[in-house]
Amino acid sequence: MVTLKELEELVQKARRYRLKIRIKFKGIKYGVIIESEIKALDDAEKVVSWSKAFPLAPHQVLTNYPVESIQVECSNEIIWSGRSISDLLKSLDQLRC
Repeated sequence: MVTLKELEELVQKARRYRLKIRIKFKGIKYGVIIESEIKALDDAEKVVSWSKAFPLAPHQVLTNYPVESIQVECSNEIIWSGRSISDLLKSLDQLRC
């Protein structure tokens, strides 16, 4: 389960460390990117409106949709990958651009 506070922490650290966090979900054509804000992406990696992509709030999407993959990028280079939001939260302070 991802709380609103944890999601705010992800956004804050993505801003601070200049990271892009890409999250893909199993069986869903839309994903999420977290940079300076949270955005929905279609399968072509283009930003779409949140309400078009998901019927839930961002922290509910991260809790209720099964995560297929998470990638953290810095300057278009993948510096971390995994499948768990909790693992990402534990690792985030060690990641730097």
